[in-house]
Amino acid sequence: MTQTRSRDVIIREEEFGLLLPDATREFGSWTAAVLAEPELLSLQPVLSQLGQRAHALETFLDDFGARQNRSFVVLGELVASVRGLTAVIESALHLRSRLPRYQVLIDRAPLAHDLERVLSAVGDSLLAILQRYAVETQRWRCDPERADVLRDGEVDQRRLLPRNLDEEDSVDERHHIAEIGARFLKVVETSRSLDLGFVRPTDKLPDFVATHASEERCRWYESTVHSIQSIYDTYVLRTSLEREHPWLQSLRGHVSASLHLLEMATGLVHFYERHENDIRHEAARNAISEVVSKQAILDVAVNVCLRHAYLYVEGASATATRILNTFVRQAMVSLPMPAGVTLHARPLALIVQIARHYGTPLEVSFDGERCSAGSLMSLIMLGGRHPRPQVIQARGDARALRDLEALFAWDLGENQRDPPPGLEYLKIRA
Repeated sequence: MTQTRSRDVIIREEEFGLLLPDATREFGSWTAAVLAEPELLSLQPVLSQLGQRAHALETFLDDFGARQNRSFVVLGELVASVRGLTAVIESALHLRSRLPRYQVLIDRAPLAHDLERVLSAVGDSLLAILQRYAVETQRWRCDPERADVLRDGEVDQRRLLPRNLDEEDSVDERHHIAEIGARFLKVVETSRSLDLGFVRPTDKLPDFVATHASEERCRWYESTVHSIQSIYDTYVLRTSLEREHPWLQSLRGHVSASLHLLEMATGLVHFYERHENDIRHEAARNAISEVVSKQAILDVAVNVCLRHAYLYVEGASATATRILNTFVRQAMVSLPMPAGVTLHARPLALIVQIARHYGTPLEVSFDGERCSAGSLMSLIMLGGRHPRPQVIQARGDARALRDLEALFAWDLGENQRDPPPGLEYLKIRA
């Protein structure tokens, strides 16, 4: 009988130490070059190469479980920190170079000034971590030669597919620009809820991050703005629609600026939260705390990156409203309730599907109380307070209202027949 071998084999720390000089050679050579010439951190090609080599070494260390080992956890955390902070500096350098070209509606000078603060604070932190890394690897006889750095190399461009998992099929050629306006106004609403319009004292920042700007929330904010840029670049950028309405380009400028700021904020908050809460090993936590000021990291994360992201989102709110006023015909309809139909979860879910299909604001009211038709929970709560309305009022995108009229004429799907023409996109649940 053939015995199955274990997938995991434990090796001695000394054996792994013998692998390190070879495994760390490339990253170590770039580290040596940057430590010898710190001004290299102002060059995007250098940051790109350093980050790629940090990622490769981090993968090697993680494959061996280095961050779960007392002898190598510090090394693993240092390399991971380099990878994260290089990405933040890359975003800051990219934004600094692109900002003069963006068509924006607010003064660029305050952001340009504060980007230098980011580059200084994060650059100092990165250098300190690289110095600590060099000390850490000496004990394993890692002494690589300095890399021969090309100062004017090209930065590798990321090639990404559109972020479109949550998009519906196109309704007409102007559907996507209307969706962009509606999504952006939701970002405006979220941004205002974070109360980011002023500089916070540094001693208040830990509580603010914990309650308003955790990594999870920053990632959601960043992802939402990224999806708006993806839709714009896929369906609007350099199209006849954009040429006919050149003022749309200002929205693209504000979206891009806020996206890069949110990338930076997410990376910095991740760095802070990981080394504040997630690392259980005291030596690894102390290794980072001894060389990096968490206060400085939070200051640029909140008072520069998140605050300016808020300002750039807010600065384009009127443009997003103009998009809806220009590309979406608003109307209002009265919808008599079909006989024998009650507003339980299944028909309410069909109303939500219609609202989300068009992606534009749509409101309904029961007995004079209004809510968004795009939120199933809001509709269920409203239906609970008004279980038997005679007539439902709906206001918003005329295309969505047309489909709502067809839905109500179809008894909100309660008769189990196939959807009428035009409503084939509805997903009917038994």
